[in-house]
Amino acid sequence: MSIRLFFAGDFCSKPTTSFITVSDELKVLIQSCDLRVVNFEVPLKPDIDLPPQRYERFWQHDDVPDFLRGLGFNLFPMANNHAFDWGDDGFKKTKAALGDQSFGVGSYDDAYKVKVCEINGLKIGFLALTYAAYTGVFDDVLRHEGLGCAYINDLRVNHDIMEAKKTVDYLFVLPHDGIEYIDVPLPETIARYRDFIDYGADGVIASHPHCPQGWEEYKGKPIFYSLGNFFFNSKENTLYRAYNRPHWYEGICVELQLSENQISYRVFNTRNIDNVSLVIDSGKDREEHNLKICSYLKDKDSYMTYLNEQCKNLSDSQEMPIIDKTMHPDSLKSYTKQALKNWIKILRKQKVSSDFPIKTLLRNDTRRNVLMRNLKNEETNK
Repeated sequence: MSIRLFFAGDFCSKPTTSFITVSDELKVLIQSCDLRVVNFEVPLKPDIDLPPQRYERFWQHDDVPDFLRGLGFNLFPMANNHAFDWGDDGFKKTKAALGDQSFGVGSYDDAYKVKVCEINGLKIGFLALTYAAYTGVFDDVLRHEGLGCAYINDLRVNHDIMEAKKTVDYLFVLPHDGIEYIDVPLPETIARYRDFIDYGADGVIASHPHCPQGWEEYKGKPIFYSLGNFFFNSKENTLYRAYNRPHWYEGICVELQLSENQISYRVFNTRNIDNVSLVIDSGKDREEHNLKICSYLKDKDSYMTYLNEQCKNLSDSQEMPIIDKTMHPDSLKSYTKQALKNWIKILRKQKVSSDFPIKTLLRNDTRRNVLMRNLKNEETNK
């Protein structure tokens, strides 16, 4: 007897999902599996007003839960960097809509609780984790009050994996981490995800970078470093296009088959066409790109060369402002703009300096790792 699991990447639709069509081929694939998992990236918007903040509050349409269930999805990890964009109210509304099919978020104990599903006499566990985002993550080793998401680098995670393996037949870790917009993982990410296998996980299926990042088998267990976007449109309408972000509209979906203590898998390329259509992408260019990225994970020298190029391009293109601002001096235009803002604050007797950028960098392990990598590379190349 075999069990089939289906995993898709990040999902967000701010416009109504009535605009979205899904190919019959993809629907049949999803619904043919026993358990179907998709990352519920962004909360539903509660009926409240919140004060302005430094980063955009994402939310998605109220019809998204029913749309995803209609496709066949029945498991929704919520541990991600946007889960608490709308505070506790946004979480509670989203949790109410998804019910017990969601996991990875809630009280401290609930957030780290392994979601267990029993099928054909086998117990399958899922543990959802995320990096230390702006807010809503239990990354303080002493503060366990309130609501939040499970933190990927909490030391209890390793113990939770070992304990869970005593009670489940298969355990899959679903991390939400990595660097956005580059198509290979950082060495630190590789090491952490392999850790999960070492502690007993049977597979790692990750999200967050908004593009596929390749996969490998480690000790006979699959690690998918990023599935990319299944569908992601956080804007008001379907006309917006994410320019200068390679592979934003490309994702991979994974079908895992569990049988006789064996895990096999198939990978399917998907594409979001114009924010209105989801299809399986059988293009040869996608297959060739997958092969290239996966080959880097097998060759240390080519991997490091490619990774360093991608990290430098990321900083130079200003796709990550916190790193770019740290690495490069302000232009005359940006300096003048900031100076004017500071003078206005002085006149209003407000605090001029802001620790927000440095706090953001210090909290985010992966972005800090990119900064350190670029600094070391610049020093080497002097």
